[in-house]
Amino acid sequence: MTLLPRLLATTLVAALSLPVAQAAESPLFKTPLHTLDGKRATLAQWRGKPLVVNFWATWCSPCREEIPEFVALQKKYADRVQFVGIAIDDAAAVRAFIKQYKVNYPSLIGEGNAMKAMQVEGNTVGGLPFTALYDAQGNKVAVELGRLKGAKLESLLQPLLQKPKKP
Repeated sequence: MTLLPRLLATTLVAALSLPVAQAAESPLFKTPLHTLDGKRATLAQWRGKPLVVNFWATWCSPCREEIPEFVALQKKYADRVQFVGIAIDDAAAVRAFIKQYKVNYPSLIGEGNAMKAMQVEGNTVGGLPFTALYDAQGNKVAVELGRLKGAKLESLLQPLLQKPKKP
C-alpha cells in the first residue's frame, strides 16, 4: 500500500472515531429490524438510557474479539446502559454464536435496511464492526468503525453515566 491510500484510510478511521454532535433522535431508532425469532423490532423500545448499538457478524474476526468485552460491560452497567447487537448475518448462525459466547444483551438481525442505516450513522464504507453510542434521548454521541476496546467504550460512556448535579 502506498503512502497516500494508507494516509486516507487512517484519516477515515480517525474521523469515524470522533464524538459526534447531533440534535435529534437518530433515524436508526425507527429502522425496522427483526428479532432472532423473526418478529419485527426497532431500537425505540430501548430509549430511556444510554444505548450502545453494535453492528457485527459471526464471520467478522474483530467482532468476535470485541463482543466478550461488550458482554462484560453490559453486565457491569446493566441498570444504566443497554447494549444491542445488530447482526449482518443469518439468524441460525447468530443464535449459535450467542449461545457459545454467552451474549447477555439483545441481538437483532439487520438486512439491507440495516446496512443503509449504518451508512446514515456514519459508516459510509460498510465495514464491520461498527458501533454507535446514543444518549438516553436517542441522540448519537459517538461512532467507531473497527474493533472497539472495552476501555475506550467505557470512557465514551462515562459522560452519559454522570448524574446531573442538583442546583
